[in-house]
Amino acid sequence: MAERRYLEVTVGTNIVMVLDHRTVEVFDRTAASTSEVARWHVEHIAVKAKPSKSGLKLTIGNRLADDSIAVAGPRASLTVPPENEAAVVAFFDEVKAART
Repeated sequence: MAERRYLEVTVGTNIVMVLDHRTVEVFDRTAASTSEVARWHVEHIAVKAKPSKSGLKLTIGNRLADDSIAVAGPRASLTVPPENEAAVVAFFDEVKAART
């Protein structure tokens, strides 16, 4: 069995993202960034990151076969402040590593 991973990263003051073994969850105390229950299996998650003046803009959703994000299903959209960018990038590197 694969090593059990657990990792949390905080984005700003309202968002916590959790990798619990092979499940990713996004918790937003304001619920402003998520469209539904924001929970994905590592095999099913896609992340699009785009630099902006205010930080890294992320869109998270269901991964299609071509690695794009499905229109349907749970989504999260958030801006990662510059001071959290390195931790968030490392978090999603761990998510990707958990796929195998």
